Amino acid sequence: MAVQAVQVSEARRRLSALVERVAHGGAPVTIGRYGRERAVLVGAEQYARLVRAAQPRATQPPVTLEGSLELTCAPQELLQESRRLGELWMTAVDQPPRRTRRPRTRRR
Repeated sequence: MAVQAVQVSEARRRLSALVERVAHGGAPVTIGRYGRERAVLVGAEQYARLVRAAQPRATQPPVTLEGSLELTCAPQELLQESRRLGELWMTAVDQPPRRTRRPRTRRR
């Protein structure tokens, strides 16, 4: 769709015709002054699409871990295991990433 550019003075004279053209699916019209775009005239349907596209999407509620949990160990054992897992995690984070070896392919 080719955009037509008109000067402000011309847009004043032809406003009714320009509005009808964009309202019936015509190309947007840029209105400018001194060689610079100042505004764009678009149809109401196209404007509504632009507004909908600019609005943030409704987000889904955050995932939660709701439910019940039954502990089969003593609280002290749970605390020790939690510390052990935390230390393992920190050790893994501090280490540089491992490079995996890719199988070599034979060149012909």
